[in-house]
Amino acid sequence: MPLSLAAILSATAHSADRPGVPRAQIVFAAQTLIEYQARQAVQAGARQIFIMVEAVTPFLSRTVDRFAEEGVRVHLIRDMASLMRQLPREGDVLLFADGAVIDPKYVAEMGRAEGNALLVAADDATTSHLERVDAAHRWAGLARVSAHTLFNTLDLIGDWDVVLTLMRAVVQNAPSRIVIAPADLAEGRVALIDRQDVADLLGKSLVAMPARGSAGAERVVLQWLAHSMATRLLRMQISATHIALGAIAVAVLGLVCVTAGWTIPALLLLFVALGVDMVSRQLGAVGQWDALGNPMALAVALVVSLGIVGLGAQHEAWSNGLHLGIITLATAYLAGVRRLSRLPMWAWMTPGSAVLILMMGAMGGQFGAALGLAALLGMLSLVAMLLLDDGVRG
Repeated sequence: MPLSLAAILSATAHSADRPGVPRAQIVFAAQTLIEYQARQAVQAGARQIFIMVEAVTPFLSRTVDRFAEEGVRVHLIRDMASLMRQLPREGDVLLFADGAVIDPKYVAEMGRAEGNALLVAADDATTSHLERVDAAHRWAGLARVSAHTLFNTLDLIGDWDVVLTLMRAVVQNAPSRIVIAPADLAEGRVALIDRQDVADLLGKSLVAMPARGSAGAERVVLQWLAHSMATRLLRMQISATHIALGAIAVAVLGLVCVTAGWTIPALLLLFVALGVDMVSRQLGAVGQWDALGNPMALAVALVVSLGIVGLGAQHEAWSNGLHLGIITLATAYLAGVRRLSRLPMWAWMTPGSAVLILMMGAMGGQFGAALGLAALLGMLSLVAMLLLDDGVRG
């Protein structure tokens, strides 16, 4: 196995709709396209990122600085001598085409591959814009280049197109091939972007897919709102992390209302916090970053669960509040990490489901009864999930 993995990206091709502006600067999934590719490479295991550029611009320098703050080493490369000097000698390299948007599952699979590998699509009318590999396949914009192939080829490249030359070198060295499912091409999960309107269209289609961990009321009631808000925020380059921190702040404000004895305002704020958290998850899923990363991904659910416990104590139903708080937090964990699917998603007693039931009970003057009902339904939901999970494993 290679000791390390690096990535080579390209920021030399220009946008089709804005001459003079590189494709790398197109906004996609609340960040620039080159940042999106770099994050994918890092998630696949790349320790260093090398970006081929014509000139070092303020935009590219800011990109390097942002990744440096996250502990990722990004190098801007203008010539072959610099690339040869800085590339690690002992590891493979992930190669991204200029403007390529690749589904994370294919990037992860390429990261696990050994030696030369190509991501390819069937050669037909829908893929005629892609670079031809042979009579059967076209290149889908991602490859893995072994160290041996890489350095033997770089010695000969000179002023040639680095990405296409390396891709051709991989083709000539009997690579393994990862074939894209036709549905992923049709839905825009794998594409080459050359203009902003195409990036906007693909971003909207990807953000429409439910975010990881969405179940219960979060999925049934809040999903449409999260989708609508995330779609509007895609072009604004607002970090999913900042939105997630905002969700935590709203949840904490709801917790303050709990301590003040304001039941309905507290529940409303906790529900709003869950909605904002859903927006951050949607943006994070499209942009290939975790909004806050584990274990902070459960921060909002934890605060909401604490709020439920506090409300139970204030209404002299400590036991029901404690049970429901634990159940909702456990369910949020299962939804986000294990993703059990045999139980219908609407039937999960998530924090959002619990808050919605409690809110209706509080508005009807029956908070205690609503708390007892939610605790009972939560216990039944959790038991059903675990039993169905055992059935799947059995």
